[in-house]
Amino acid sequence: MKRMAWVVLLLGAAELGSGLGSAQTMNADEIVRRVMQHDAMRRDALIRYGSERTYEMDYKGPIGVRHARMQVRMDYSAPDSKKFTVLSETGSTVFCHQVISRLMEGEREGALEGNRLRSMLSPENDRLELLGEEMFAGEKTWVLQVTPKDENRFNYKGKVWVSEQDFVVMRIVGAPAKNPTWLMGSSNFDYTYAKDGEFWLPAKNHTVSRLRIGGEITLSVDYGQYEVVAAGRPSGVISAANHGAGGRGAVTGVAVSLPQ
Repeated sequence: MKRMAWVVLLLGAAELGSGLGSAQTMNADEIVRRVMQHDAMRRDALIRYGSERTYEMDYKGPIGVRHARMQVRMDYSAPDSKKFTVLSETGSTVFCHQVISRLMEGEREGALEGNRLRSMLSPENDRLELLGEEMFAGEKTWVLQVTPKDENRFNYKGKVWVSEQDFVVMRIVGAPAKNPTWLMGSSNFDYTYAKDGEFWLPAKNHTVSRLRIGGEITLSVDYGQYEVVAAGRPSGVISAANHGAGGRGAVTGVAVSLPQ
């Protein structure tokens, strides 16, 4: 079945593009349902992908200044497996082992099918409002306000930018629906995607968190170059950094709750 997935993806995209009504008349729920359909086709065609990503974390507060940096290899295998291999680490061992490692564990849990379905962007899971249209990274997009109906650690609240051409999420700016720990006072992230053929994968993540005990933590993630294997085509390599914020959506970003 995977052998036909790539053909189905291309034909299905054309079908969705012509058979689901005028883009000018769609409301927020209809836009997101179209995104879900495109995302499902891409997920069906995706076999595996991997990249070497860099986590950088900086803290400033009452206990001074701390820095941590980790280089990590992440390998995804369909339908919901993510494996992380630490390549190197420098700086604060507490941040490396207690914070960044927990982020990876949260991403691994969020990718599991049950958690993904429970928290994916959808009219069933979220209250959606169409705020308007904007140009983003050279693309015409819809801007949607997202408020989860069930607040849990895998959900987020904020704004999403959806490509009017490809019906995929280009950017998410928001905050966790529920703080993962009592130490966290507030947290805000800016998450963007980049494209590899028909697939859109995480490119950059910038998060600023303020702690209840004082101080601020800044996290930056560069997702590096992807190696993608899909049904019906050879593996490819893309530099997410070179594509910048020009993404039009994501294979996993729409379905996985909090940006990872």
